[in-house]
Amino acid sequence: MMNAGYDRQNLLAQGHAALHAGNVTAARSQFAAIRAMQPDNPDALHGLACVGVAAGRADLAIGLAGRALQVAPRGPFHEVLARALLAQGHPQAACAAIRLACQRQPGHVPTYLACAEIMEATGAVQEAARAFAQAARLAGCGNVPVRRLHAGFLWRRGRRAAAIAQMRHVMNLAPRDAVMAHELAEMLLAHDDRAGAETVLRMIVAHHPADARACALLGALVFARGRMGDAAGLLRRAVARMPEAESCNNLGLALMALGDMAGADAALCAALRLAPDDARIALNHATGLFEGGAVRAACARYEAMLGREPGPDGDTLARTRFNLGVGLLARGDLARGWALWESRLAFMPPHPATTCLPQWDGRALPAGRRLLMHMGQGLGDGVHFLRYVPLAACRVPVVLRVPAVMGRLAATLDQAGDHGIEIITHDEYDGLDIAAQCDLFSLPFLLRMHAVPAFAPYLGEGRWQPPEEGRAGPLRIGLCHAGNAAYRFDARRSASVADMAPLGDVAGVTFISLRPADAQAGSLPFMRHELPPDADLLDTARLIASLDLVISVDTLVAHLAGAMGCPVWLLSRFGGDWRWSAAFDVQAPGCAVAGRAGVPGRVPSPAHAPASQWYPTLRQFRQARLAPPARAWGAVVARLCAALRFACSPS
Repeated sequence: MMNAGYDRQNLLAQGHAALHAGNVTAARSQFAAIRAMQPDNPDALHGLACVGVAAGRADLAIGLAGRALQVAPRGPFHEVLARALLAQGHPQAACAAIRLACQRQPGHVPTYLACAEIMEATGAVQEAARAFAQAARLAGCGNVPVRRLHAGFLWRRGRRAAAIAQMRHVMNLAPRDAVMAHELAEMLLAHDDRAGAETVLRMIVAHHPADARACALLGALVFARGRMGDAAGLLRRAVARMPEAESCNNLGLALMALGDMAGADAALCAALRLAPDDARIALNHATGLFEGGAVRAACARYEAMLGREPGPDGDTLARTRFNLGVGLLARGDLARGWALWESRLAFMPPHPATTCLPQWDGRALPAGRRLLMHMGQGLGDGVHFLRYVPLAACRVPVVLRVPAVMGRLAATLDQAGDHGIEIITHDEYDGLDIAAQCDLFSLPFLLRMHAVPAFAPYLGEGRWQPPEEGRAGPLRIGLCHAGNAAYRFDARRSASVADMAPLGDVAGVTFISLRPADAQAGSLPFMRHELPPDADLLDTARLIASLDLVISVDTLVAHLAGAMGCPVWLLSRFGGDWRWSAAFDVQAPGCAVAGRAGVPGRVPSPAHAPASQWYPTLRQFRQARLAPPARAWGAVVARLCAALRFACSPS
């Protein structure tokens, strides 16, 4: 038969095991059973004091721990007393109790860790640091839990680099511990070390391929770096194992960027089911509708979001208003569209001039003072909006700040306004007599331009002129089949080398690349390259001036050729940019009948391709329906080849 001492030790061990497992009821039962045998057993009193702290009854714990110390004054009961005193709102007494615990147990690591915790909680940071240092010395350099706790302390104290170094040491000791690896990854992300976080997350995924959280975080990281295929794969794995709203949302964005609009819609709908009140997800879903060609449906969603009570956060509100503005512009409603388009200023990075110069309101300036214009979007957008600068110069003198690559081209702008236009490529304004500033893309709103302005070629040294009558030889056609891969919808906008390969079979044409020299990787084998390696936009304009025709996807080249009055055949994706919507189509001269009428020159205007109000010499070859990028351009390129063969046939 077991003796009573053994029973008490067994019950005591079971009680602490239950307490460690979080089973407070079972722990209380075990410790109470010891007290039934021996009411003043100090270990049972200590165990019940621990139960009291865990159960939120610090008042009872103080009494129980105090009684244990009365019975056994040198017992290890000061730690629980300190915790109970702190919970009950007695910080000074708690500090005194934990200091005494350290004196009584000078070699006990958990006691020093408790001391560090209590000292930090009471604001005694230096004493907490010393307690952590003592715990680390006692535990040795290979003790993972102590180093992990110390890293957390360093992080909370703002010593981020030291905390990360400590956690890296922990990971060297336990490289397959997913919990600690996640802590390190989150530290690195908070420290803005994305590359370091990616390395750690890849390690987690390699060791724990079913770790949905790691897949989700890594997917979001590689998405931000523009690696959409990798991101989609990781996010699919995350969603399959842990379908959270944020992962579904990120998956939808990645698939949208890849051109899988059906997959994007399914992922974003799943995200909305999981988080129906998340305005960011609703905005992304509406954007998917817009990009898929459902402009009216997208606008209805935007307007519904703006009517919500309570409304979305400030950033989402501004983006929703901007997206609604884009939708209205696509429908031809320029008056409301330009006003809402201004919402971009609330979320786009501000130009340095906005901090020291007032916003222009569209009115005249004091005599001798000038307006600074700056641009914050892509070069293609910049070329499109340069048409408004001479109109502004009819009201005020203008200083136009453009990127260096655009400087010489912008200097060719029409100077026929009442005031001059000075071009600069720097952000130093001393001595320029500037009174106000505005974004180039705000000009239509500030000038109250509620219709597309009458067009005249506005860029280029001599503007484009048709070749001399009777010039022999093949057609010189500039070609740009791909834009900047960093653009989030580039997978749908750009055409691959395989898509464009049929152009090589068209006789009577010399194709000349209009892509920058640093973007020639994967270029078509039948293209000539005439741009110098260091070409700026004026060099490109000079080349365009020598061409019969430009064929381009929706990128800078199309805008530049259109602004020069050069014939352009635009390859336009389904649900593409608002500028190319049917709201801005016009019946081009001669398009109603087959023949060689249309733009003067050697290239006939294709009868099936509408012209644009923005660039009267531009014709659109549109995708007829929504399709994945791999299948989207076949019919368009077939029409393009047919039109080229007709252009090259005898008159």
